[in-house]
Amino acid sequence: MTLKNRSGQPVAAAGIDALRTAVRGDVLGQQDDGYAQARLVWNGYFNRNPGLIVRCAGAADVVEAVRFATRHDVPLAVRSGGHSYPGHSTIDDGLVVDLTRMKGIRVDLQRGVAIAEPGLLLADLDDETYRFGLAVTGGQVSHTGIAGLTLGGGIGWLCRAQGLTVDNLVAADVVLANGEVRRASADDDADLFWAIRGGGGNFGIVTSFEYRLHPQGACRTGVVVYRGADHRAVAEGVSEFARTAPDRLGLALGCLGLEDGEPGIAIRYVDTEPAEDTDQLVEALAGFGPEPVLRTSETMTYPKVQQLSDADMMHHRRYYTRSFMIPTVTADALGTLLKGFQDRRSPLTQVGMMLLGGQVARVAPEATAFPHREDGFLVTLLGGWTDEKDDDVNTAWCRETYDRMQQFTSGGVYVNELLDEGERRILSAYGAGHYERLSQLKAKYDPNNVFRVNQNIKPAPSARS
Repeated sequence: MTLKNRSGQPVAAAGIDALRTAVRGDVLGQQDDGYAQARLVWNGYFNRNPGLIVRCAGAADVVEAVRFATRHDVPLAVRSGGHSYPGHSTIDDGLVVDLTRMKGIRVDLQRGVAIAEPGLLLADLDDETYRFGLAVTGGQVSHTGIAGLTLGGGIGWLCRAQGLTVDNLVAADVVLANGEVRRASADDDADLFWAIRGGGGNFGIVTSFEYRLHPQGACRTGVVVYRGADHRAVAEGVSEFARTAPDRLGLALGCLGLEDGEPGIAIRYVDTEPAEDTDQLVEALAGFGPEPVLRTSETMTYPKVQQLSDADMMHHRRYYTRSFMIPTVTADALGTLLKGFQDRRSPLTQVGMMLLGGQVARVAPEATAFPHREDGFLVTLLGGWTDEKDDDVNTAWCRETYDRMQQFTSGGVYVNELLDEGERRILSAYGAGHYERLSQLKAKYDPNNVFRVNQNIKPAPSARS
């Protein structure tokens, strides 16, 4: 296969040679050394062969790559950490704008911000900022790229205390579809700044993020495990606990298999700012009626907390997901999740939910493109397996479990956990009002829909004409 335009015609070698001359980074074709490794992404379910990969050395290379793609009408995908659930970090026959070499980071202590390039992983960002006793909300897997996480919203252990990642984004440099570089902030191009805080990669390629940082020390974390048979007491206890939980407490529930083969419910807590009442909070989590099967507690650095789920999200496994939001944990909802977990087709499959609210809910929905500011839980069904022959049974499990859970959902969905599920689900990620504004802004910044390999927001027709 070779690099092709949208009409399926090969791009002339002269144009590719000119691109190689124009950029400082590597331009990898399918016969070049390094291509085989560079084309791989985190989700092994997507085994694609780009026509060309441009491993950008800096923002100027990104500009050249985008201008090349528009000049030759070549479809492009953008890769930061390559952690996209639906495989949007890669594309068959098209151009991948690979940002993984762009790993610069600087902590400005005077201003309390970090200036970070898009090739950084969360582990890189956490390690550098924590050395100064600072942090910003990240995800829950340290090998996730900062760019995709940020542009979709950014939900993690610190979000109840600090808000989403986008709530702490101060500014960004963005390469638009025409190759122009814009500064986006509250004072510079406020429309673009609003759109990139939750609108995904629809509006351009960010080459620099500026994050507001917060003081961050060691955390207190652990798990409390109950038997699945006690799910009614757990659901009632978690729902009541969530109403008064302090913002500094991150909380997640997950299903697991116990040694006797029965399903269990694990409650992971992370106290991001341990205080005198930490022990009482842990005791409350362990007091939902029946005696827990297991309870643990330890003090851990924030970067180590961020690595707790890394082993469950290994590179190049095959993953398929469904995600949605529920307003509260009811006994029926938790029981249905447990039944889905029992029916899973692979031991690598995960079922869990994370408590939202806190500072996330104190930001007005209209303040950013991320609209879901209500209290509640984000539920994730993540099928995981290794063999291609098991694709059908595992993807079917995910869809069937999702269908059974729809009676409990509030209708919202986190855009970073969507697969290619159609326009209706993209609309659910934003709501009608947000989507309409995003569509108008898409027409303003990317009228030809150059950035379409994503959860695509189509340009408003009236705005383009």
